[in-house]
Parts: sequence; C-alpha cells; structure tokens
Amino acid sequence: MSSPITREEFIELKRNQELIISLLKPKEWTLSRVAEMSGRTTQAVRDWLLNNAEPDIDFYKKNGKIIVSEKVALDYITKRR
Repeated sequence: MSSPITREEFIELKRNQELIISLLKPKEWTLSRVAEMSGRTTQAVRDWLLNNAEPDIDFYKKNGKIIVSEKVALDYITKRR
C-alpha cells in the first residue's frame, strides 16, 4: 500500500510538470502552425493578425516565414475553436 505524498513532494512534482510543459511548448509559432491548430486557413490567420495584432511585437518575419508570439498564437487558437 502506498502512502500519500507530502506537500513538498507535491510541489516538486508540480514544478517538474511545469518545466516539462514549458520545454514542449514552442516560444515561437509559425503562421501555418497557428492555422493548423485553429482549423482556419493561413489567410484567415494572417488577416486577423494584420487587423488585431501589433507588428514586430505580436508577429514578425523570420527567414521568410511569419512568426507569431506564443501569447497571441495561444489566444487565437483557444478563442477560435
């Protein structure tokens, strides 16, 4: 029979979980990835960015691709579902 975990063990497990999630979650999202995750077209996401986001802060070009910030990408994906 296993004993319940202590508060300290729980906090340590939670920290480890948050670390793993942060490592798996990209800091930069491509426009096509945001479109794929939201179920919208790249054109729809691009139009939304141009009308609602701040250039050079929320999105920018890098190596010919449009990169969307983590916050804006996650906001768009969760609100557009």
